[in-house]
Amino acid sequence: MNKYKLIGKIGYVIFKILSHTLKKTRYTSEKFNIDSQYIVIFWHRKIFLSANTTKPIKHKAALVSPSKDGDILTELLIGEGNEVIRGSSNRDNIKSLKEILKLIKLKFTIGIAIDGPKGPIFEPKGGAIYIAQKSGLPIVIATGYVNKKWILKTWDRMEIPKPFSKAILYTGDPFYIDRDMKMEDAINFVKNKLHENEIEAYEKYKDKYLNK
Repeated sequence: MNKYKLIGKIGYVIFKILSHTLKKTRYTSEKFNIDSQYIVIFWHRKIFLSANTTKPIKHKAALVSPSKDGDILTELLIGEGNEVIRGSSNRDNIKSLKEILKLIKLKFTIGIAIDGPKGPIFEPKGGAIYIAQKSGLPIVIATGYVNKKWILKTWDRMEIPKPFSKAILYTGDPFYIDRDMKMEDAINFVKNKLHENEIEAYEKYKDKYLNK
């Protein structure tokens, strides 16, 4: 077995144990329909919380880089019920785009770490936006906030919740990207939406645990 896949399988066990210990509160937009189809986006550093946030979605697939890190992440995503597409979120990666559009026709919801696979951090790539424009599907942001966490010394500053932390799992309002919107404008629009949803997740945490 590929050693990175083995690391991924061990990592998935750790993910399940940590997830089980978290005190989770889920906040989902009233406009979000679990039976509808979406392009789900999130920051790469939030993969742990986003995997928990999207757990109720049944028919889903995720884009994962063909790197060694991607081998590790693939095991987690498969464990959580995802079909996995190996490739880049760059809009110029034709093979990945074709595979994603094929799965969209089969009614899959597609998950993409929008600043992955190698950053820079908090800088969205155009691939997910292009897919949303081409398919006409709405985008949904899956994020969250956890009060105690380890922050890894990786390019994305990945967050790993500490055991028994308080976690907010947040799914925002679906929104569309106009087909005629210029890519640069669309990237800035989506970037602002991601930051707004992160702030909203933190505000939910404050309302539940601090403002009493």
